[in-house]
Formats: sequence, structure tokens, C-alpha cells
Amino acid sequence: MWPAKAKGNSVSSYPQPRIVHLDMLDTDYAKIAAGEPIPDAKKQRLSQDSYDFTRLGQHIARYRYGGLDEQGQDDILCTLGTTAGLFTLADVEDMNDRLRQTGRFYLTPGERQQVINWLVDELGIELTEEPNSQGD
Repeated sequence: MWPAKAKGNSVSSYPQPRIVHLDMLDTDYAKIAAGEPIPDAKKQRLSQDSYDFTRLGQHIARYRYGGLDEQGQDDILCTLGTTAGLFTLADVEDMNDRLRQTGRFYLTPGERQQVINWLVDELGIELTEEPNSQGD
């Protein structure tokens, strides 16, 4: 908690708001907050699995519109792959070893492709294409 500041004769226990400047368009931020829509047919097909489709959609939108560098994109792909159960414990250990050795997180091209293929095959989402805008 922030320390209380005296204002005249009263003491305020509320912290001052912190302003964070984002280097992105308002529309991109709105897309990230809303998340990428996942087709209902795909949701029904995968409904026996315990996927949080809203959360998956937000990760996908952040990948698309977040203006991330390769490390940020790989982090999201890793999160998606882990959520989908694509990576084994050995895969995760390899990723952690690479992080310790190089000081930065990255996926191999094969690991990236595995997640991208899952997104296309299971969710019908192509990361390299902008989704069709509906109602805009």
C-alpha cells in the first residue's frame, strides 16, 4: 500500500493514480481487450476439453494487435501451446534450458509451427491473416 499523504488537516489513504502510456492505437487495444472471436462450431467440437475460449481469444488478439517483438509473440504461442497441451514436460524443460543459456525466451521454428497448426486445425484461426471485420 502507498504511504498516506497529508492534505491540509486530513490524511488520504488512497494512492495517486498511475498513468501508463501505451504505444498502440486505441482500436488495437480494444481488439486485444475484446479478444479474437472463436467460431461456435470449433467451440462445440472442443467443448469436452476445458478451454477458456475467452482467454484464448484474448491471447490471440494480443498476438495480432499487441505490436509484440518475437520474444513476446513466442511467449503467447507458448501459453497457447501449453493451454492446448501441445508441449510435453521435456519440451518445457528444453525451453527453460534455452532461457537459462541465452538469457532470452524463444521457441524453435518447429515449436512455433506446432502451435500455429493447432490454431488453424482446431480453432480455424490463421495468425498471419487479419480477420474479416464484421459490422464495422
